[in-house]
Amino acid sequence: MNRHKSRQTSVTLSHRLFAVCRVKPTASGTMHTYFPIIFTLLLGVYSEESVIRVTGYVGGSAEIRCPYDAGYETYSKYLCREDCPPSWFSNMKDIPVNTEEGQTTASNGRFTLHDNTAARVFTVTITGLTAKDSGKYWCAIKTGFGKSDVYTQVALTVKVPPSYKTPTLPSSPPTSNPTSSAPVLGSTTNPTIKLREECKEKADVDCMLKFINKTYTAPTLPLKVVSSLLDVLLEAPAESLVWRGEAVLQSTETLVSKLVEPTRNTTSSHFHTKTTEGEVLSIGPDALLTGVRQLGTAKANLDIDLPGIARNNNGSASVVLLVYNSMQEVLNASFFKTGANQRPTTMSNVMSVVLPNASNKTLPNPVNLTIYHERSASNEEVVSCVYWNVSAWIKDGCYVSATKSTHTVCSCDHLSTFALIVSIDPVLESDPVVEILNTIFMLIGLVFLTLALMTFALCRWNPRVSNAARLNLCVCLLLAHALFLLTQSFLHRIRIHAALCKTLAGVLHFLFLCSFVWMSIEAVMLFLSVRKLRQVKANDRAGLHWKVTLPIGYGIPLLIMGVSAGVWSDGYGSEKCWLRAERGFIWSFRAPVFFILAGNIILFIIIIITIYSTLKEARSNVSNVKYTRVLAFKIMAQCMVLGCPWVLGIFSTYSPVLEVLFLFLTSQQGTAIFLIHCLLNTEVRRQYRTWWQKFRPYGHLAASSTGSGTGSVSVTLQPQNTTLPPADNATAPTIQWAVTQDGEEKRD
Repeated sequence: MNRHKSRQTSVTLSHRLFAVCRVKPTASGTMHTYFPIIFTLLLGVYSEESVIRVTGYVGGSAEIRCPYDAGYETYSKYLCREDCPPSWFSNMKDIPVNTEEGQTTASNGRFTLHDNTAARVFTVTITGLTAKDSGKYWCAIKTGFGKSDVYTQVALTVKVPPSYKTPTLPSSPPTSNPTSSAPVLGSTTNPTIKLREECKEKADVDCMLKFINKTYTAPTLPLKVVSSLLDVLLEAPAESLVWRGEAVLQSTETLVSKLVEPTRNTTSSHFHTKTTEGEVLSIGPDALLTGVRQLGTAKANLDIDLPGIARNNNGSASVVLLVYNSMQEVLNASFFKTGANQRPTTMSNVMSVVLPNASNKTLPNPVNLTIYHERSASNEEVVSCVYWNVSAWIKDGCYVSATKSTHTVCSCDHLSTFALIVSIDPVLESDPVVEILNTIFMLIGLVFLTLALMTFALCRWNPRVSNAARLNLCVCLLLAHALFLLTQSFLHRIRIHAALCKTLAGVLHFLFLCSFVWMSIEAVMLFLSVRKLRQVKANDRAGLHWKVTLPIGYGIPLLIMGVSAGVWSDGYGSEKCWLRAERGFIWSFRAPVFFILAGNIILFIIIIITIYSTLKEARSNVSNVKYTRVLAFKIMAQCMVLGCPWVLGIFSTYSPVLEVLFLFLTSQQGTAIFLIHCLLNTEVRRQYRTWWQKFRPYGHLAASSTGSGTGSVSVTLQPQNTTLPPADNATAPTIQWAVTQDGEEKRD
């Protein structure tokens, strides 16, 4: 069974060094360490609780599972024999098998090493065991030159398998030594009687576990014996079982594994006890099975590629699905870590999936567990697929593939003990004030995005000016923000439909990627325009042609989505109908965004420096204060257009103020686009006035009557048959300056 991290109850040498060897600065600034402690550790003195104990039988195989911490996924792993840590030179170590850096599998004779980087556990399988294989081993990680490797001690014991014969019914309970190779069992209650005779107290779970592990060591046991032992053990009081939860799970899995018998074809059996229900499926070399096989009970179904596992194990493989009737009351939801205000509850029975007698337990494909609910989940609750890891329920390696009111499908890349746990949706626990502000900000941004989009589409622009990037940026932002707002508003109704949730996640992924790519194109075009400030030519076209930008703006996001979906198609459709965090799938969005934001910020800094140096030489002394204010405002707004405030998202979780600031700035990109490229553009304002006068009732008369009141309306803004009084001379110079600063040609 591949319960990663679950078999190691200790810490590695490196952890022990950090925990025990404390460094203290002296007054002189030098550092003194506790040399005796370090010396003891380097000599290889390890406590008994730091040892992984593995038992095998002569002629069989043994599997050593070595969990490791995050960060060592790409490091070289190896198994070392006897006194390994004191031998600092690799040529002095007895290393039966090892992987090179970046490799995940290696084999050498009877030794095979497989590294499951997703589960962060590497497994060493030893076949053809002999009595000489017993002894001390070390799970090791090579950390590089000049650093001490990370070690975890392993004690391997190889026993002679006891010969087990089907017993005959005796006239009285057996009197043989409990430690004999095979207990003599009656046809009905002998296992129960013997266990209770050995352990007088029903709550003495430790005694039960020791007795079962010492007495019932045969490779196979009858179903009646296994059923009796399971019931006696699992009927112990919950308060007694909870403190030995991991040991109880291991013992029950070992017992049900003894139901598997060698076969050449296909065998399947279903069993019921007072405390469990399960199914055993075995296939042999002569079995004509392909594809995924299903095991089923009343509480759960398992889909597993057992033929694929058999191909990696000389053509034979077995799997056991074991459902506990009341284990959810022992290993309850209190062992699942959630938010401070959340109250998780168990939603299903607890179940274990075991691969007995398999030397290579690598899954060719993830398994799917269909787990039936004990009750229906409310709209405010989120269902999580979890597995037991020594002392807690965690979600690593398992995710919800689909969920309905009656059941949930969990997809997992390893085998373990599983359950469903529900908790209150974190979205509903967020600050209501922040939620209201977010909705208001986004609605305001959508309004200005719509106005900017209409302006770019309907206005007649200078043929030398290309607005393709801004137009497409507005389209992508408008659709992305609107769809995101709708999805989050109706999330509880959407996520129960897995296909719809995945589709929306994919569309949002595409739209937001398009938005950021168009921001990058806008930054490049702005940079090209600013670079030509000193070399303005009458026939120069500002920016890139739309035939160049269009394939880039939509082609790159499509390529990223295609690669992401090809690597893991189930990465779309998280609990919030977004990208899943498992397998690092979320980085298919984060990585491109971080790359684009870094490039935009660099270009933006270059643009500011170029504008400042250029205008410093060309600027006159007229209205310096007003010019500086306008320029500063436009620079700040352009920073929002290029998406630079999205960087605040990295720090928004640390402060409510930063969170509100992030929501405001990122939602007002449309507002910034409208202000810079529409409202503060003289040519666009003329278009607005023309439209206003054309569609406003009595537009010609009103324009004529107000024309003499201000000097800001030129005769070119009026219809051809309308004349205006001359403009006020007092305001004319200021107006001419403003038009010139906007880059427009002065009109006579």
